[in-house]
Amino acid sequence: MKNKITLFSIVVFLSVFWISIFVGFDAPSDMQDNNQPIETISDNIDNADKQALYTERLNALSVRYGNVVSNSERLYLSNKVDDSEDVDQTVQIDDETDDSTDDESLSSKEQVTSEAEPETEPETEPETEPSKYSDIGISVAETYLNIRAKATTESDIKGKLYRDSAARILDSVGDWYYIESGSVKGYVKAEYLKTGIPDDELIEKYGRIKVSVNTDGLNVREEPDIESRKLTVIYRNEVYPVIELNDEWIKIDITDDKIIGYVNKEYVELIVSFKKAISKEEEEELKRLQEEERIRKETEIKYREEVDYTEEELKLLACLVYAEAGNQSYEGKLAVANVVLNRVMSKKYPNTIKDVIYQPGQFTVAKSGSLAKQLEKYESYSTESQLLTIKAAKAALSGANNIGNRLYFHAYKSAVSKGYDKKKNAVKIEDHIFW
Repeated sequence: MKNKITLFSIVVFLSVFWISIFVGFDAPSDMQDNNQPIETISDNIDNADKQALYTERLNALSVRYGNVVSNSERLYLSNKVDDSEDVDQTVQIDDETDDSTDDESLSSKEQVTSEAEPETEPETEPETEPSKYSDIGISVAETYLNIRAKATTESDIKGKLYRDSAARILDSVGDWYYIESGSVKGYVKAEYLKTGIPDDELIEKYGRIKVSVNTDGLNVREEPDIESRKLTVIYRNEVYPVIELNDEWIKIDITDDKIIGYVNKEYVELIVSFKKAISKEEEEELKRLQEEERIRKETEIKYREEVDYTEEELKLLACLVYAEAGNQSYEGKLAVANVVLNRVMSKKYPNTIKDVIYQPGQFTVAKSGSLAKQLEKYESYSTESQLLTIKAAKAALSGANNIGNRLYFHAYKSAVSKGYDKKKNAVKIEDHIFW
């Protein structure tokens, strides 16, 4: 009987064993080795197959073991899927550095790249600030460059652009530039106008830098330091030439006060200017003013040693001056008196007043009788012009001189006709030219 029972138990055991294999039965999770994973699905099965197998087995297990087994399996399979996705993503990111990927791989990589990091705008180089002086040309002519009315050397000259002066180029016509400089517009030969000069070089070499004060009162310091001694104060809109530019301070020249000092750059505005062209009319006026200034300086009364003289010599000199320049101003009278004295001091002429005045062929009034007539009237001199003549003669004998060492004079119109006005040292004083 016992043998039958034993045989029956073996048959039952084997039957259950084969049935369990047939229906895919697994032992409960708490009966399995804790060191073994719940799932042993081959890595060659893709995620879709895994999910389907998971669902099928979960349904079967739920019937027998309920929610406990279900939750355990969910956690395991979920971790497996997540781990698989991380590896795929890592592989795809690593593949971004592979230069030999095909189109499909490249598409996948682009997708991962776009998800992994935002797109950035391509870097662009900062725009170069255009030159402020790109249309400026500098005259490189030896002395000056003629500005003409038309683009031909036969055209009228409207002005001159002196060497190192600047012009704004408005247009070009063949080998000519149409320019503007100062008050002049016209054409110049392009070969004598240097262009394309960098701003820094243009300002440093050809520019004249000044500052304009933009505050109510600005201290001028002895050194570029706020603690330095204050030299003076300058005021709004005043303009001064710059000697030197520093980071925070500017060295300026206050010419009128004979002061050179430093001002804070924050309170001034830099002004850059260039030498400009001069029109034909402006040049004529400039020459006239320069000539007047030259004459003024050269005819300023300067003093030399007094001349010893007698009353007869004063009388003779005064009468000669009145005969030659009775209708001239005090300056004109003084100049004539000094021509006589300059001859006395020159080795070319006699060394006395009398001998100089009466030297043949020199003073026409001495020969014509005009001088003799004035000598007769001298004691009765009383008019303003006569008294001014005596004053001028005395001043000349006392050392007052307004013509330097000039030895000659002539009536202006006659002097011009003879070309005396072209003499290098010629100066005009009223109606006479002295040289």
